[in-house]
Amino acid sequence: AAAAAVLAASGSMAPPSGAGAPLSAWAPRNAAVVGTALAVGAWEHDATWDRESLVEAAAARTLASCWNEEFTYERCCLRWDEGCWQGTGGWTMCCSGWAAVAPAAEAFAGRWVAASPLAPRGLARCLVGEASAVDEGTSAEHLGPGWRAWATDQESGICDNSFADAVACLASQPAVAVVIDLYLGGACTAARIAEALVAQPGREGNGSSPSSAGLGEPAPEIFSFEDSAARLHEASVRGRSHWRARRLKASSTDDLIALQAELLKPLRAHLPPSMWMLQGSPYPRGEELFPYLWNGLDVVCLHRQPVDVVVIDPGNKAPMVAEWQIIDTVCRPRWVVLHNINLPNHAGGWIYQYLLDRPKQWRQEAFGRYALHPERWTLTVELKRVRSWAVFSSTKSDGS
Repeated sequence: AAAAAVLAASGSMAPPSGAGAPLSAWAPRNAAVVGTALAVGAWEHDATWDRESLVEAAAARTLASCWNEEFTYERCCLRWDEGCWQGTGGWTMCCSGWAAVAPAAEAFAGRWVAASPLAPRGLARCLVGEASAVDEGTSAEHLGPGWRAWATDQESGICDNSFADAVACLASQPAVAVVIDLYLGGACTAARIAEALVAQPGREGNGSSPSSAGLGEPAPEIFSFEDSAARLHEASVRGRSHWRARRLKASSTDDLIALQAELLKPLRAHLPPSMWMLQGSPYPRGEELFPYLWNGLDVVCLHRQPVDVVVIDPGNKAPMVAEWQIIDTVCRPRWVVLHNINLPNHAGGWIYQYLLDRPKQWRQEAFGRYALHPERWTLTVELKRVRSWAVFSSTKSDGS
């Protein structure tokens, strides 16, 4: 048990407050979860309990490496025995059922992508990559009739993952010209969008054989918001080879009037795409829709609706209640991509469920997940290792 203290360096737990009392005077609230109960000190005064069943239930939830003939769960967890521990970390590891069971779960690794049978053929082929040419995939009926999935062991990173691939696939589809990326952050997604917009088949000036050569079609546009001036500068430097940057403020009334004036100017035909880097929030932070406040997201969408693609990749604890309602009613996007739909305190999760609940307005076309690392992360941080995303299309734009 002493060695467990080293393994549990990330945790610290003092013995129960009644450790000095006789063993019969203290019992966990629920014998079925004794490991967790002991670890958090959830004790109550009760002299009647089944000691044998308590030990048996808890033993199944503890690390086998913690115990031997000298150190046992009964000796070291049902009473405070200083001979069992070096420090207090071992108590957390060896006496906690949760800490013992969680690391034993199978760790997802690689990438997994599923596509709807109704998804445009070119999009589905792009999402699953070369695998679709040689592999029919496996059934993913839990997502809907006819869904197929493909899995790879390809590793992922913050900028290189299946979500970024999905965004790029959408931006590469014909007739996609206006993309809103919420938020700019490190500009990883924006860079992939710009590359895909330029590479669209038939896009004038990209080196292909354009179907509209000589027509002077407007350059594609990307709009993104970011509060941090430092990040905006970093993105400007990073994206020099990807886009023609247009950096404006989008917070005050004067800012929005100036932004509107720029949006009203005639669009020029050129590549690379125009990257509108808007300093501020899409909607004033912490404000509700009532009373409604003039905002940058509304201004952009008022002049560019219907938007082709909206990417929703918010940070932690960004509810996006006001932003989503503006996106849905003013921007009227053809496509929506949601990221981190499985993470706590991320808006993608509730928006994902919102869209699923409205099949007459929105249809899920793709779903995927990827692991940021092939091995499990420590304790609750594991919840953030695997990221899920989804692609939806608006049924209003296809006439269905």
